[in-house]
Parts: sequence; structure tokens; C-alpha cells
Amino acid sequence: MPVQAVYITAALLLLATLPLPLPADFFELVKIVAAGTFAWGAYQNFQRKLFLLPLAYTMLAILYNPVMEISLAKEITIALNLLAATLLLSTKQHIAE
Repeated sequence: MPVQAVYITAALLLLATLPLPLPADFFELVKIVAAGTFAWGAYQNFQRKLFLLPLAYTMLAILYNPVMEISLAKEITIALNLLAATLLLSTKQHIAE
């Protein structure tokens, strides 16, 4: 996965935290993109025989899963988006090829 995809995912996650009147379809797009990015990151890091990072990516891929949605409070979702974007940006070298 190119590093630009990681930047785009982080930007979408950060944009979703802003108090802007965004359409519901935007949040669905964020879930799809984030779930795909985290699933790819988990796959890449499981192949490298790492332990903690793929588990974090897997948990986030499950939380952002667009098929089977997990409803969380708005405050928790904002904190999760910030945490996920920070994790992506700080570990981008583990996902990028």
C-alpha cells in the first residue's frame, strides 16, 4: 500500500472529528477506507511476525468494519478517530511498501 493511502486515511479520520455538517455517506466512506487500511496493515505486519501492532490494527479494522457496525458514543468515536489517525501516522513505515 502506498504511503499516500495512509495519509489519505489519516486525513479522513481527522476530518471526521471536526464539528462540520458532513453527510452520512462521508462517515460510511471513512469506515470503508479505514477498515481497508487497517486490515491491510494487520496483514502486512502478521507476515512480518510482529505481535502487538497487528493486533492493534485488527482491533481497529473490526471497529471500523462497515458491514457489521458497532455503535459508539460521539465522544468515544472522536477519540477513536484521533487515536487511529495518530497510530497510522506514527507507524506508516510498517504499512507502506
